[in-house]
Amino acid sequence: MNKYLSAKSKIHFIVRGLLIQEDNIIICRVKGKDWYFLPGGHVENGESSEEALLRELKEETGNDYYKISSFIGVCENLFSINEDVSQQEVNIIFKVEVSKKNTIISNEKDLEFITIKKRDFLKYKILPIGVNKEIQEYAKTNIPFFKKI
Repeated sequence: MNKYLSAKSKIHFIVRGLLIQEDNIIICRVKGKDWYFLPGGHVENGESSEEALLRELKEETGNDYYKISSFIGVCENLFSINEDVSQQEVNIIFKVEVSKKNTIISNEKDLEFITIKKRDFLKYKILPIGVNKEIQEYAKTNIPFFKKI
C-alpha cells in the first residue's frame, strides 16, 4: 500500500472492550457472519476513549453496569475495502468487568453477543486478525501491547 492514502480513505479511532464475566469472555458478531469482534465502537470528537466505550456498550446493550478495570493495548489495522479505498483503524482495547448477575443482550437487531470460555478465545476468528493472540499474551503478563497489522 502507498504510504499516503487517497482522500477516499479514512482513519477510524475505535475503542473496544474485552468483557470478562468470571471465566468467560463476551464477544459479538454481526448476525450470520463467521467472524467476531470485541464490543465497542467509534470514539467521537471530544470524547475520551473510556467515555466512548461506556457509551457504546450502553447503546449496544441498553445497560450501563460496566466497569473498565485496565488498559490492554492498541492495535493498528490497515486494510483495503476495494481497489480505490483503504481503511485504517486504531483500536484501543480495555478490560471490562461484568458481574455474573448481568446478562448481555443486544439492543441492535443485526448484532449478537456470544459468551465463550476464556480457554477457547483463540479458537474464534476475532477481528482485527491477530489481536486475540496479543490479548492472550496480555492475560499472562499484564503488559499492554501495541500491534500493527
